[in-house]
Amino acid sequence: METKQESITKLEWRVDSHDVEIALLKQTSSELKTALEVITMTLKQIKWIAIGGAAVYCADQIGIMGILKLAAL
Repeated sequence: METKQESITKLEWRVDSHDVEIALLKQTSSELKTALEVITMTLKQIKWIAIGGAAVYCADQIGIMGILKLAAL
């Protein structure tokens, strides 16, 4: 009977240990999700800066920038 009780006690300790590990993994997962959201937003900003730069470059090459400068005066 003692061996069964000891086995049950060991299993309870393992379950408790696993609960702690799962909680840590959930916390890490949440932190990684937040970090990935920040990275995604930064990449979106970089994308739109690049698109804007390409649009200005194309407009300059076509000559639209001269027209816009005259219109601003």
